Amino acid sequence: MTQPELKLEHGSGTLSDADLDALPKERWPRDLVAAIEVQEAAFVRLGHDEDEAFKLARAGVLALAEYGGGRDWYLPRGDTLMVAVRDAEIYRRAHRGNIAALAAEFRLTERHIWRICRQQYALHIRKIQPPLFPE
Repeated sequence: MTQPELKLEHGSGTLSDADLDALPKERWPRDLVAAIEVQEAAFVRLGHDEDEAFKLARAGVLALAEYGGGRDWYLPRGDTLMVAVRDAEIYRRAHRGNIAALAAEFRLTERHIWRICRQQYALHIRKIQPPLFPE
């Protein structure tokens, strides 16, 4: 699979492959390229053509870099990740009229769906409104 030239938008302009090669290696880890390739392959498996898959993968990596760039953050995997993604989807789709349907779809009790919604709501509030007295 041929890769289009990687050009990343950055503050004052665009970084080309040549610009990236000039950066110190510790500032441009090879894992970033792998992250783009992994996402690109996932988008191709979902039915996107290669050019569109690359654009989506690049946008996803850039969004993650904007969010977590320059700091360490943990990304779980396995069951922990699947439960977190499931819970985020339940919260996103939940409203008063469909709790029973969500419980049936995800094979959970209605009480569990409500608990997930409370937990997810608390996470979203913490994101936009940090605690007054941090620990």
